[in-house]
Amino acid sequence: MNLVEMNKALQWLRDKYAVKSDGTLVATAPDSIGADAALKLENGTTATLLPWRPERRFVELKKLIDGKTLEDVSTLRFASMSAEQSLEKLLYRELDLCEYLGESPIVSAFAVTGGKTANVIVKLADGKSCSVECSAALPPGTAEMDRHEIIARRGIACDRVVDTQVPQSSIYQFTAGGEKRYTDIDTELFGFSNAEILLIRAAFEVLRQPELAEAWNKAGARLVRLTEETLASEKNGTPARFAEEK
Repeated sequence: MNLVEMNKALQWLRDKYAVKSDGTLVATAPDSIGADAALKLENGTTATLLPWRPERRFVELKKLIDGKTLEDVSTLRFASMSAEQSLEKLLYRELDLCEYLGESPIVSAFAVTGGKTANVIVKLADGKSCSVECSAALPPGTAEMDRHEIIARRGIACDRVVDTQVPQSSIYQFTAGGEKRYTDIDTELFGFSNAEILLIRAAFEVLRQPELAEAWNKAGARLVRLTEETLASEKNGTPARFAEEK
């Protein structure tokens, strides 16, 4: 993660769109289970980043829910697998997506774990059920794989093409040196990895909408507790229960 270049890109976006708020991307603590970077604002405070929320595929899923294209959502089925991220980091993101896309706070969660994997059953306050599968046990060098499916009384939506088992790339190059894949997810930020682009965009959203800083800080603190207590639920032998927070 090249913070110097990422901050140059962030300032370029800020100047291009005449955003008055200013801030700098900083690395989070190595043992943090949230995003790999946070945004230090000009007033000295630090904003937690939830870089998946501004990601296009989740924005579009949210639109399908908000616009009632999906009627009476009942079930969320999520899976996330990585060779680089920890199990805690993967679950942190998926639990946030449960609340964000489910539009209701988590009230209970129970996990069955095995080494670097976890299967989690989550219940939201409004009765929706969520099934979350996380694995940090992919072989080194394997690209991250995930899938997010939303099931409703009328309609099903997914961030992957029907019957797709692994994420597809836009361009495949087959050479004597092996296979290479290319997928641009942003029309303005070239030369960065997908993870870096999402962090830059999340930081820009906080600068563009300063009220997000408080909301994301509150969500981040809650997610740390949700993640830790959910992973401890198997050892405790009972679902972790959480109060609805206003």
